[in-house]
Amino acid sequence: MGLLEELKNYSQQQDETGILTIYLNTDFGDGSQHSGEWKIRLKNGLKKLKEYVDTSGTADEKKAFKKVADQADQHIYDRQMNLQKSYVFIASADGNILMEKILQVPVETAFHWEKKPELGQLEELQSNYPAAGIVMVQKSDVHFIDTALGEIREEKHFSWEVESEDWKQYEGNSATERISSGSTQVDEVQQRFEENRQRWYKNLAPVIDKEVKNRNQQGVYLVGNKESIRDLEKHLGAKVIDSIPKNLTSKASHEVLNKVYGEKVR
Repeated sequence: MGLLEELKNYSQQQDETGILTIYLNTDFGDGSQHSGEWKIRLKNGLKKLKEYVDTSGTADEKKAFKKVADQADQHIYDRQMNLQKSYVFIASADGNILMEKILQVPVETAFHWEKKPELGQLEELQSNYPAAGIVMVQKSDVHFIDTALGEIREEKHFSWEVESEDWKQYEGNSATERISSGSTQVDEVQQRFEENRQRWYKNLAPVIDKEVKNRNQQGVYLVGNKESIRDLEKHLGAKVIDSIPKNLTSKASHEVLNKVYGEKVR
């Protein structure tokens, strides 16, 4: 399901007792977050909503809110070691979690308790950071990251194999796996790749285009040295949103996203 379809689905969700929506800024690059201020904001935000419900809500609503708020608090703290720039949580009074996302793009901290989820910031993020592919090109190794709303959805790695004279797909998303998968026959592969890279990139381009189409992505970001990304771009049918002439192969995937989106959020 694409992001637009997801948001449309969420917009149709309704609970007469209440739906809790939390947008939490957890960006440690933000000067105000160095001492974990998100924890204070979370505590104060939920406290204010509780006061509102205690004043105007029914007994059932008060009970439901406490249950959902406790659930949200537990989920956030369970994931605190993996938090990036923001966290979004939406759950209904019946305890069903409609959405939980750790994002690499910022949000404005906000708390809502309404009959429907508050989707305004998500819709804005969808517009600013639509589904896209990040393609890291390092000669005979190409890593594809499927991302939307600054969130990693899936990753694929393609490495040229001398024996089969073709690109082989690998599973795995860590920087270590990316490096090791293409380092077993480095000298031989790189020598032959330099001789044939135009033809071999041409063979890979339709595979990348298919990934972009099947995932309903707006286009791709190309990351790598100028020569490699230029040579691959020649053969791509997909829209190239931007090119980043840096070798980020050794970086963890969330760091790659931070670099790609960093230019947009500054």
